[in-house]
Amino acid sequence: MKLARLTDPALEQAGTYWNNRKNVAGLYVKSRTRQAWQGKVDAQFSAMRIPEGARVLDIGGGTGTHAVPLATRGCAVTVVEPATAMREELEKNLAESGAGKVTVIPKRWEDIAQDDLGNPFDIVMASYSLSMTDIGEAVAAMQACCRGSVHLFWFLTPPSWARISADLWPLIYGRDYPGEPLADCLWQVLYEMGIYASLTPERKGETVYRTVDEAVEEYQQRLNCTGPREEEILRRYFTEQLRQTGEGLILGGASYSAHISWQCKQS
Repeated sequence: MKLARLTDPALEQAGTYWNNRKNVAGLYVKSRTRQAWQGKVDAQFSAMRIPEGARVLDIGGGTGTHAVPLATRGCAVTVVEPATAMREELEKNLAESGAGKVTVIPKRWEDIAQDDLGNPFDIVMASYSLSMTDIGEAVAAMQACCRGSVHLFWFLTPPSWARISADLWPLIYGRDYPGEPLADCLWQVLYEMGIYASLTPERKGETVYRTVDEAVEEYQQRLNCTGPREEEILRRYFTEQLRQTGEGLILGGASYSAHISWQCKQS
């Protein structure tokens, strides 16, 4: 079974979302999102049990959510991150933390050569950064550079942004949302590769918006649609779908992610 990510021209355009400084700051920097992220990251660290001083590869490491605290603990961290806006925020976070050096490779994982990585890693991890065209090839490359354990965090059920995109895609683009394979399919690919990984489900919190305008602005960027027609579609959708809670506006409906991990065979 070969698991490939579905492609769509509009989806590829919308993929520029994480190379926008404003979007990166909105998710990773604002105080209202920092606490939610920190709770998730703490749980991931607890699950991975990374020892101090380990050599760690963080694929799609973004703004250094994992890399900075790991470097602070004396780990030798290499981050693979193609998005310029993410790398710039990572450099700021490193400077503020005084964590020291983190090696950053400004490429997509698909474009990495083994020579780019140096010696094998004790830990290879990818946290919600598995949007590769061919996940089988991506995993094989992870195996090739790892002498310890691999940890993948991915969606077990569709997250809120995927459910919203599935609702809005036909209205905006006139066709179904392509979507992406979920963790059960990923586990099946690993199984067929002879990798017998553990899978631990994790409940994900709901996204909270302060206003309808905030949700509209986010999805204008996520779906790469900023015209007046598209704005009206988004505004009508969120006005109808969002419901008020004590914390703010939410869409409703829990989602789950998965921690998939395995020990690489020693050569």
